[in-house]
Amino acid sequence: MTSLNVVSAGALETVSAAMARDEHTVIATSLHDLGRALETAAALPRGGPLAIDLVGHSTRDHQLLRLGSTVIDALDLAVLRWFEAVADSGILRRLDAACLRLLGCATAMTPSGRRTMRLLAAVLGIPVYGTRVRISRMHHTDRGFNPLFHHVLISSS
Repeated sequence: MTSLNVVSAGALETVSAAMARDEHTVIATSLHDLGRALETAAALPRGGPLAIDLVGHSTRDHQLLRLGSTVIDALDLAVLRWFEAVADSGILRRLDAACLRLLGCATAMTPSGRRTMRLLAAVLGIPVYGTRVRISRMHHTDRGFNPLFHHVLISSS
């Protein structure tokens, strides 16, 4: 499965230099950058489903993914409304989005992380995955998340 890699500007050390330069990778400092990345990807021809991978560090307390200065927390109404607007726009259908993956350290291991995954999955209508371990550069290939490590992901369902 092809992935759109949206890497938080503060987490570039967690991916290879080749992945950071890959055409399917966007460096993001905000949800606004994520929105632009989705629009750009929707305009490109592609065959098959797309995984949307958000790559960043997680917060120390609740292990929630940080994308630039934004913590992806579904209890933050601004964040939840942003994802609702994405769902309402129909862009996920145009992208043939198969899932959203929150690729930061242990993003599925706290009640806050699992709640965010469930709420985002309900809003977006696609599975949301988080990680059960600390992840690093070794979990990625030059094109994105390495499928050999799928076992470290936990689904929102």
